[in-house]
Amino acid sequence: MSRRNWYIHSAVSTIKANRWVSFLTMFGIIVGVASVIEIIGISQGVKNEITNQVYTYSKDVITVESKAVSLSSFGVVQSPAVSTLTKQDVNSLAKLKDVKASVPLYVLSGIADGDKAYHGGIVLGTTPDLPRVINQSLAVGSFFDSSESNPFVAVLGYNASAGLFNQKVPLGFSFVWNNQQFIVDGVLNKFSATPFSNNTLYNDAIFIPMTAADQLSLSSGGSIFQILVKVDRTNDLNTVDREVVAALLSDHSGQRNFEVLLPSQVAQSNTSVLNLLSALSIGIAIIALFVGGVGIMNVMLMSVTERMHEIGIRKAIGATNRQVMSQFLIEAITVSAAGGFIGVIVALLADLVIRSTTSLAPSLSWQIIVIGLLVSMVIGVIFGSIPAYRAAAKEPIDALRNE
Repeated sequence: MSRRNWYIHSAVSTIKANRWVSFLTMFGIIVGVASVIEIIGISQGVKNEITNQVYTYSKDVITVESKAVSLSSFGVVQSPAVSTLTKQDVNSLAKLKDVKASVPLYVLSGIADGDKAYHGGIVLGTTPDLPRVINQSLAVGSFFDSSESNPFVAVLGYNASAGLFNQKVPLGFSFVWNNQQFIVDGVLNKFSATPFSNNTLYNDAIFIPMTAADQLSLSSGGSIFQILVKVDRTNDLNTVDREVVAALLSDHSGQRNFEVLLPSQVAQSNTSVLNLLSALSIGIAIIALFVGGVGIMNVMLMSVTERMHEIGIRKAIGATNRQVMSQFLIEAITVSAAGGFIGVIVALLADLVIRSTTSLAPSLSWQIIVIGLLVSMVIGVIFGSIPAYRAAAKEPIDALRNE
């Protein structure tokens, strides 16, 4: 038997002889590795789901935003500066040969009063092309169009319908906003994600025609905060992106006071909060790994003390410091690697349970599993080095005095 195989055989024999102690030593590693793998898997699965949902609405849409308008979870908050986007920008982008439609989103402030006052959403002025641009259908009714003689009509987000009227089919109902009465033409189907802004909740919004928004903007302090540019699917988005930037720079006298986002960038902004939560959770799991490593170090230190006589005998018959250190280091690595392996099994079982009992679909890749195993082995090396060094540094005569 080679020396390396002997070390491994010795490590396995030690673990078998102290099963419960070894298992309790591994426990922190098991929890840490399983947590890291599962958290990363769930995070990636949720991000994939969000990205797919966002792409449903924005896969062929370039988003233009004003740098002078900031969004909050309560709606849209105007900064001290005026929005830099104008109707001229909307018209210029609509004229580009690779653009199918250019739709503004004009945000307005104020409280809508239906059967009750509605504080939960925002009022957005837009054009009849919006449903076609964002690939969203209506649950009931129809979206307003340019042929309507009455500009004071509205389409409600899925939640706004209940917020104003306590029902899902309020067609023909009226509400008052900024002292102007609006008639409900339709209700949009529920959005499964926030397509173009991480904070603007379309399900809570009230959509009105731009003509009505223009007439009421002086009293409500509104401005265009986004322009949605629908691109022909056969065109390269990066090429159209450059065309959009060039057109806007021309309208803005060369000033880059706007931001142009591709669908991938919009999807990334929607998952930014999830990334922060995932990082926090992974940090907690790393703490568990650290605790597991400390446990390995403590148990190995106890093992060195208990086996001091054995160490003395080995050194007396010619074992070098390096050989003794290797023996105990491999034991520590074996314990941590075994804990990592069990942690992977626990993570896979947890994945099956989550998939069968919830709507979540964790995304576990072989790279994540390999990283989990490597991390557990690195912990064994780091935290096993001190006990192994202590064992190797013991003088044979001192070690033999221990019984």
